[in-house]
Amino acid sequence: MVCPGCQTRLTVDPRTGLVLQTEGKKSDYTFDEALDHLQTRKEKSEELFQKAFLDEEERKQNLEEKFQEALESKDELDEPHHPLEWD
Repeated sequence: MVCPGCQTRLTVDPRTGLVLQTEGKKSDYTFDEALDHLQTRKEKSEELFQKAFLDEEERKQNLEEKFQEALESKDELDEPHHPLEWD
């Protein structure tokens, strides 16, 4: 009997219905391929982390520049009127 889900060959006892033996389908995926895949994922994650880190540093730099510009331009603004001083 062959399992329709995983294509495994099953040997079943006809009287009890219990599975006596299974023979799985041989995988084309080797250990070396798994290691290569893992190494590729690791390299890609390192690249993504470095890109995210540099993007965050750039964002921090831009915010700092905007903050300094705001500090420099605060003297140009008029002092707000106190609401109780309306004439």
